[in-house]
Amino acid sequence: MNQEMLDRLIGAAPPSTVDVEGVLRRARRRRRIRHVVAGGSTAVAVVAAVAAGASLLPGAKPAPLVAATPSPAVPASPVVSASPVVSASPSPSAFALEADTDGERQRILDRLQLVLEQATAEHAPTIRWIYMPDEPGEKRTPDGHPVMFALDDDTFRARSGVTADGRKGGFYLSLRATGCGAGSCEPFYECAPPVVDCQATRTASGLRLVRYVDKPGHGWRFYGVDVELPDRRHAVHLSAVNYFGGDGSEPSAPAPVFTRAQLEAIATDIAEKITG
Repeated sequence: MNQEMLDRLIGAAPPSTVDVEGVLRRARRRRRIRHVVAGGSTAVAVVAAVAAGASLLPGAKPAPLVAATPSPAVPASPVVSASPVVSASPSPSAFALEADTDGERQRILDRLQLVLEQATAEHAPTIRWIYMPDEPGEKRTPDGHPVMFALDDDTFRARSGVTADGRKGGFYLSLRATGCGAGSCEPFYECAPPVVDCQATRTASGLRLVRYVDKPGHGWRFYGVDVELPDRRHAVHLSAVNYFGGDGSEPSAPAPVFTRAQLEAIATDIAEKITG
């Protein structure tokens, strides 16, 4: 995916602070924590892998499972014991983004998955999570849950295929700090050309929110929502796309499976559950 597409998906960053090529190089060295759903129950596996350069996009690419022994090109890192996904509850309590250890990152992923799935069940009850291929030869994960993973800069992400009413599409989530530092930056989304269908507003509780529709050509249509968290230092970004597969795949439907209203309601619910 080219630079123009990257800017359209996540918003153009200030040119004076971002070395995009440098960010992509650093991203290739990042390791991920992923959820792997297996059998008839949900199991969590913590996996070290080299992230692809496109991991900075909302369409971040979860790396395939790796062997227990790291490749010689990847420095060995401690393996965190797998912990179960937090069991569902009718109303999950708020949680904080305190992640100094792999165990704390795993806890945040557990809570984030729970809140995402419950908000989706409430606001988009007909939509189902399904496996979405990313790269040829990758290991297939079972349907029923989005793939969750974390980058070691404490950016938390989700990626999944979704289906409803016979249509399929893609879904991406990014929970990240909006401040710039150490040469990388993913600021709060701003309405700016070439995206013309974009509105900045606030949620009922007063959180900043930007919603937009992007049509970058080739039949693609992207719905996006960015909501600032109460701490004003983090934001959650949700993207629904009308393609199914890796970044740049052919359109699978005229529009994304999620509606704009559903995406906005889910993003707002998630933002209001995180204390920062």
